[in-house]
Amino acid sequence: MFYMLVHTAAIAAGNNGIPVRLHGHEFGKASGMAPRARIAVYKAIYRLFGGFVADVVAAIDQAVHDGVDILSLSVGPNSPPTNTKTTFLNPFDATLLAAVKAGVFVAQAAGNGGPFPKTLVSYSPWIASVAAAIDDRRYKNHLNLGNGKALAGLGLSPSTHPNQTYTMVAANDVLLDSSATKFSPSDCQRPEVLNKKLVEGNILLCGYSFNFVVGTASIKKVSETAKALGAVGFVLAVENVSPGTKFDPVPVGIPGILITDVSKTMDLIDYYNVSTPRDWTGRVKSFKAIGSIGDGLMPILHKSAPEVALFSARGPNIRDFSFQDADLLKPDILAPGSLIWAAWSPNGTDEPNFVGEGFALISGTSMAAPHIAGIAALLKQKHPQWSPAAIKSALMTTSTKLDRAGRPLQAQQYSETEAMKLVPATPFDYGSGHVNPRAALDPGLIFDAGYEDYVGFLCTTPGIDIHEIKKYTNSPCNSTIGRPSNLNTPSITISHLVGTQTVTRTVTNVAEEETYVITARMHPSVAIETRPSAMTLRPGASRKFSVTLTARSVTGSYCFGEITMKGSRGHKVTIPVVAMGHWR
Repeated sequence: MFYMLVHTAAIAAGNNGIPVRLHGHEFGKASGMAPRARIAVYKAIYRLFGGFVADVVAAIDQAVHDGVDILSLSVGPNSPPTNTKTTFLNPFDATLLAAVKAGVFVAQAAGNGGPFPKTLVSYSPWIASVAAAIDDRRYKNHLNLGNGKALAGLGLSPSTHPNQTYTMVAANDVLLDSSATKFSPSDCQRPEVLNKKLVEGNILLCGYSFNFVVGTASIKKVSETAKALGAVGFVLAVENVSPGTKFDPVPVGIPGILITDVSKTMDLIDYYNVSTPRDWTGRVKSFKAIGSIGDGLMPILHKSAPEVALFSARGPNIRDFSFQDADLLKPDILAPGSLIWAAWSPNGTDEPNFVGEGFALISGTSMAAPHIAGIAALLKQKHPQWSPAAIKSALMTTSTKLDRAGRPLQAQQYSETEAMKLVPATPFDYGSGHVNPRAALDPGLIFDAGYEDYVGFLCTTPGIDIHEIKKYTNSPCNSTIGRPSNLNTPSITISHLVGTQTVTRTVTNVAEEETYVITARMHPSVAIETRPSAMTLRPGASRKFSVTLTARSVTGSYCFGEITMKGSRGHKVTIPVVAMGHWR
């Protein structure tokens, strides 16, 4: 896991303005979120075997003992715990509660089990659970065939010589002898089984087999094979694929393209077969198929960013291992987590496509969490007295629910045919929205909470044994919050709304004196009302407000809304509201 550690650490606190160079091309300049922050690293997980929760718990305890301000966790339990009745008291979350009690802010990857509901591996209110977004950079390439067709694909590669076409040869047609078939020669992983004389100066055609899925074959090795044989470039074509398979572009040093669309692969195969005459034994008489590979090094910038990534884990949050819905919104926030460039250990062997490289392009909520950790470090620097809850609140209440084009955020989702489509995103996809670091530095108001509040949340959550709470927290249950939905979080969730329910929140002014007007909107099946409708807060002052939700109709699904607090000095504080109406 060392490679991941390098990558995530660089995202959180890598140096500023570092050129990202691979294969002689500079893809741009990279910077960590908090370039001047200091990094402490704790090894608790191992590459082949993973690790024990006890090791991670020991690492967290050691980090707190060493006096860190921020914890970034790109790990979590594989599934809800079965050794404790509640998700909130699994060993991870219970240890992190102790870390938060010591004043440490915790960012944790939400999980990569999306786009299916209830796939989160980060549950508790004291943790900032981070979902992954796709940013505006998309890398595309194309293969031009001699019949005039252009086939789209992925290839972070230079182009073949402009205004020139090259003969295309299939790996299976250039074997040195028939015994090579036992080596899956179409994978193009072994240059020694292919005839260099037939490949040299041509484009080598290879097949994407199951070996690439399990990691015994790599695109990097295909490019090395093509280079060793003197090919001008390579094409790797996917002939069959399970629906929903995700392909990421891989940087290579010679012209190369991965054709991921099976119908485009069929176009290529048809053209190659028609253009390649064979004798009665099937041996090629002459190679007549020609083509050229485009330039895939420059990203195309999309205005449809950010989007919630397909793999990013989704809510609703669960309170126990029988998947009962919790009165707490998760994930909390959305941050970049798809195709993230960051530093890499050249010795890392976990990603075969980046062996020997100093940078890698990786996706996952593991990449999103250190973005939030680094931004939290910037907030902690500006506001050293803020609690972990205050930092989390500032990040959440200032986040955005619009993309770069000003449209509501969308989420990647599977269609009926298991192809990918975009659907309107909800708080179960993005929490409060996509992080906006500059706005978070000056949020106006914060929703603060501390250790006693979190114990109160546990004590009022149905199904938790109070003896278990005492065992983990050493605190008795004498909470006054009444219900878990009254915990002072910058979101409101009522999973079982019968009739009318009122929740309270307390805001604290962290700016100059300001008057806030409070408005609320909600799906028509639930009525929402806030009191008071306006309030003035002096610097440092705290004020309560109440939110009353009434189930008007029972739809059998969650409905969403938000509360907005607009300040007279320009601050805007927004929190999501989530509720499901029930008859009883």
